[in-house]
Amino acid sequence: MMIVYHGTTVRRAKRICEEGFRPRKPSKRVWFAQSKHYALGRAKTQARRSKDRPVVLTCDLNLDELRRSVGKKRIFHRAGNIAINGPVPVSVLRSAPTSAVDQPDTPEEIAAWVNRLLGLKPWKGVGRRHEGVARLSTWVRNRTADRPGRYVNPRELLDKCRQWLPEFFADVVVDPERLRAFRKVKTIDVKAELSLPRVDPRETEAVECLENPRAKRRVRGLKVLADIDDPDLFEWCAIFLDDDSVTVREAALRTMLHCPDEDVDLALIEPLVESENKRVRAAAIAALARHAGDDAPRWFERGLKDPSPCVRTSAAAMLDHLDVDSHRPLFELALYDPNPQVARTARKLTTGKGFAKLRWHKA
Repeated sequence: MMIVYHGTTVRRAKRICEEGFRPRKPSKRVWFAQSKHYALGRAKTQARRSKDRPVVLTCDLNLDELRRSVGKKRIFHRAGNIAINGPVPVSVLRSAPTSAVDQPDTPEEIAAWVNRLLGLKPWKGVGRRHEGVARLSTWVRNRTADRPGRYVNPRELLDKCRQWLPEFFADVVVDPERLRAFRKVKTIDVKAELSLPRVDPRETEAVECLENPRAKRRVRGLKVLADIDDPDLFEWCAIFLDDDSVTVREAALRTMLHCPDEDVDLALIEPLVESENKRVRAAAIAALARHAGDDAPRWFERGLKDPSPCVRTSAAAMLDHLDVDSHRPLFELALYDPNPQVARTARKLTTGKGFAKLRWHKA
């Protein structure tokens, strides 16, 4: 077992606590991180995009058990990040902030939770005045009294329900992993199979490449994911920002240029503009110039003033994303750059836009 974290939003957290973890369309995977800080960053990005509040859920994952249930090739684990191609049961949930989820603790909430689980109408199911419901309510409150932020695992609550509400569970089989109830059938025994999404062969190829020890294959994996427009492209790229290979780190940053702005977590990229490696620094500047929105001019200026021609060339290559009239000083900075490639790029973008023609004199 390992402790991992899942960054999400308040609305999604409530649904997770009822149904378990399901890939959020268009994504085909559920993502976990061993770093709570990283998970919080991803939660903030999702919350900003959906105008909700961020929340981090704590989970216990048994990867060996998950590999047996969903398939070895559907689980990717690298650099403290786990991607699972398929649903993950609610039973892995260890704790969740009470501000984010509706923890049933009153008799009314306990009765509603049980009836919803069993698929019973309120007037046909268990009532709030049932003695067992009262005991359940007291038990939940005692469990959470000493730890206000604690979330009672639904599987524990289910065990107590069977103990104190036996008449309602006598003819019912409950899947404790997914909290689904089935009525017992006397004539046949039906086993529900887990429905998993179809895996695209190109996705399989990409993931196999990303797991390869050779840097060129990992770069190939990122390229394939970009080519198929994988909805989790930024998540994949973020995993490789601390790769041992400079080539892979650079490829991850360059691949981020294909990601939608709303998916990008700028805080993960910004530290890399301090890299001693000029290729990584150049790729980080390009990614920030592409995705930083109103703050992008600051990164353009930093890139165009970098002592390395490699970084300045990378920043100049992104100038077509800026309006010439609104950012005239940046284009002038590039026009007067001593590197011919930087100046040539700026000249192509400023021709006929009122910039004075430069005259070069031999020394």
